Amino acid sequence: MLVFAFEAGELHAHLDPQLAPETCAAFSEALRTSVTIRTRHAMFTGPEMSMQLPAAQYPQLLQVPQEAAVIMPAEGQILFTSLPARVWPGSSEPILDLGIFYGPYGRTFFPSGWLPGNAFAHIAAEQFPLMKQIGRSLIESGAQDIKLSFRSF
Repeated sequence: MLVFAFEAGELHAHLDPQLAPETCAAFSEALRTSVTIRTRHAMFTGPEMSMQLPAAQYPQLLQVPQEAAVIMPAEGQILFTSLPARVWPGSSEPILDLGIFYGPYGRTFFPSGWLPGNAFAHIAAEQFPLMKQIGRSLIESGAQDIKLSFRSF
């Protein structure tokens, strides 16, 4: 289970290994040690909490193939998108993007076009109220640091 520890509380994400086995395996291995990352509200994709993992720390995630590719994520779905260096304008580094879609009508459409992400995990429905509260707080109060980790329950 992925754990996103925000100021307002923890969101627990259940992995979907039947949909995205290689993505789930890579994250289970990579996040044995927790990491603190910056989370922002996405600009183009609708109700999304967006965060990037440091590519230099997680080079194995750059090797994850596209699987369970989604462009219209469901509420509570978590997508992973890996972009090589210099693909995104203004970035000379690879990008390892995680997005938690906290509401309906999310989409992965950018100024450069559609960019599918691997749907590999989801937030439990009972946590949707907290998820929505956190998503709104990113709009109202701005970005925040969170602790991301993997736990076996």
